[in-house]
Amino acid sequence: MAGSTPLIGIVISTYNRADMLKEAIDSVLSQDWPAKRIVVVDDGSVDGTADLCRGYVDRGTMEYVYKSNGGCSTARNRGLEVVADSAGYICFLDSDDRQLPGFLAKAVTLLETNPQADFCYADSIMYDQETGRERRQRVAAAGDPGNFAIEHFLTNEAKPGSILYRAKTVRHRRFREDLRYNEDSDFLQRVAIECVGVYHPKPATWVRWHPGSKSRNALEINRAVVRSSRDVISAYPEFYARHRQVIDTRMQEMERSLFRTLVLAGQWLEAEAVAKSWLERVTVSRRIPIYYQLRAFARTLVRRFVTRVG
Repeated sequence: MAGSTPLIGIVISTYNRADMLKEAIDSVLSQDWPAKRIVVVDDGSVDGTADLCRGYVDRGTMEYVYKSNGGCSTARNRGLEVVADSAGYICFLDSDDRQLPGFLAKAVTLLETNPQADFCYADSIMYDQETGRERRQRVAAAGDPGNFAIEHFLTNEAKPGSILYRAKTVRHRRFREDLRYNEDSDFLQRVAIECVGVYHPKPATWVRWHPGSKSRNALEINRAVVRSSRDVISAYPEFYARHRQVIDTRMQEMERSLFRTLVLAGQWLEAEAVAKSWLERVTVSRRIPIYYQLRAFARTLVRRFVTRVG
């Protein structure tokens, strides 16, 4: 059956997550799609990741690639290089997440019945490890594929494991290795602008929110999102022109958020540069009031700091 069935390449990048990786691997192995090629790319782990993976490799159920630490993008790119030529479809799963039962088969079926679509996207189940609570997280443009590109730009809401790409859509692409954060959203955003998506109505991935999650680093996330968004605007001028009003509003919101985070972190020079960029985006009539808002905010933070020290 596997010989006549499109192969799905699943790339799992990992770093020091031996305690969670087994769940990720097993969730893919339990998928009812028969033709799977699982590649775990170890980005320089120093825990028990290699020992864990050795058992799977010995049983012939997956492949293991070790590389020196270079960040998630480098690991995903290495995995993409391994599976790109053999797979018909490709998925990137984070090593602290799990794919929900039946996703791969349903996503392939949806793509095969929608030949104009280049990727399938779906909702996710978010699990907070500290509270034990789960909730459904709606993906950008749920049920509205025609607006996925702009909705994703505005929200960045999509989880890597909940996206299944046609291999031909991503075979020639690579994740930005100069981004240590938000690299998955940057990758998907460019695909979304250039290609066509189709929405799957069932949640695809169980996403673990835990103390070691990269997404808890608000400063680095904000930096990366602003940088990526500016680059997307520059790279896709027609996309920007078509959605200029909502994109400008969103950029101002992101730059304000980054400014606050930088000030709280004491990164004054970078905060000043962000504020300057923010002011350049707004109309002249709004620049003076915004300037005073920024100055008042900075003074408030300074007073709070002085009070705490005292």
